[in-house]
Amino acid sequence: MTFSGVLLLGGFVLFAALMVMRLLPALLALPLMAAWIAWVAGLPFLTWANEVLLGGAMRLSSAIALVVFGAMFARVIQKTGISNAIIKKAAELAGDRPIAIALLMLAATAFVFTGMSGLGAVLMVGSIALPIMTSAGIASLDAAVILLLGINLGLIANIASYGTYIGIFGSEAALYFYFPGIAIAAITAIAYILRHVPRGSGGEGSLLELASSVLRGLLSVPFSLLQVLGKMLSRKSEGLVRKRKELPAAALIAPVLPLIFIGLAGMVFGLGSPKNGAIDPVAAAILGFLLASVYASLVTRPAQTVNLLAGALVEGIQDVAGVLFLFMGIGMLVTATAHPLAAPVLNPILTAILPTSLTGLLLAFALFAPAALYRGPFNMFGMGAGIAAILVGAGTFPPEALCGMFLAVGFVQAVADPTNSHNTWIGGFTGVDTAVILQRILPYSWAMCLLMLLCVAFTH
Repeated sequence: MTFSGVLLLGGFVLFAALMVMRLLPALLALPLMAAWIAWVAGLPFLTWANEVLLGGAMRLSSAIALVVFGAMFARVIQKTGISNAIIKKAAELAGDRPIAIALLMLAATAFVFTGMSGLGAVLMVGSIALPIMTSAGIASLDAAVILLLGINLGLIANIASYGTYIGIFGSEAALYFYFPGIAIAAITAIAYILRHVPRGSGGEGSLLELASSVLRGLLSVPFSLLQVLGKMLSRKSEGLVRKRKELPAAALIAPVLPLIFIGLAGMVFGLGSPKNGAIDPVAAAILGFLLASVYASLVTRPAQTVNLLAGALVEGIQDVAGVLFLFMGIGMLVTATAHPLAAPVLNPILTAILPTSLTGLLLAFALFAPAALYRGPFNMFGMGAGIAAILVGAGTFPPEALCGMFLAVGFVQAVADPTNSHNTWIGGFTGVDTAVILQRILPYSWAMCLLMLLCVAFTH
């Protein structure tokens, strides 16, 4: 390893340590890391300013647009009362059966988070779902874990949460393991409920009745939609504040409409590179968020649609302002590591410290998955983004495989990391220490990680 390589690695470790100790936020650490790599690699000042600083900040523009429109849609779902209605409707269907309540709270939480994200959404959903579960006899610890697993399942299905992965690995690579990820998250969450939630007196028959109730509710949606359309055609205006009980059943499908649109766009145009005559997955997702936002507004508050959408866009941007700057920093880091002058410095480092085979790298991710905790080196909202950018820039491993590995360790970070703001709030709300939540949920989050790594191994 050359002196430049030692210098680069030392700076990388220093910035990582500052992030882990919370002395330097990732928002600042990533641009500084990019500048450090550019300086060590010998990039001229103008090259750094034009290509890394400016070009890097714009590199993830498609991912930034995706997050902005996703945040707008999340605000629409919240402001129209759709998210609250879904949680409360699920509780009504479940009655007083613990397993049924747990399953429906899981499904309702996941359903809401297919269109929402952020701590505000967690507070809104958790303040309703957690008391419902604990009042049904579910232990506070299990209620906290079920909520976390539901949030994780919803975010895995939420295209907007893939912005970081799209920016580093590309849209096609980021969505390569989309459906396997949803399946793994769902199976693990259901397994947890069946293992830890006590069975109610109703038994299996109650669950069958529950399924029947849910099916009847779904069948009522088309009729509710026709009623809403009839009111709109008759030009019946509605007030700005609408009672929750008046929310039409047709509005409750809004959170999954972006996914439905993406599926339809894929069937009609094909998802992929525009150069191949297909529609870019990010473009399909943005259109899905826009159409779903308009749909939710028209179904619930047709007279206030314009004001509602404008307000949701402004508030949504405020919600994700930190994330947007983080994406700019990631873009700078990716640009710096991918520059031709940086390759001679970075490649010897990778050869010295990383496995040379895909199997070896998979084993490293499997064994050290908990390194995603506590802002560790696998955390994609910190040092992990830098490692991912370096691995992609090296070109040794397929982007799809690398993305699958980081998605795998992301399971551990998303639900088990005590430093997550949502873990901290859930622990405080339920009165359960975040370390206790970590002990309970870590085996399940690690199992999700291993299952995803198996998917990577079998597909590559």
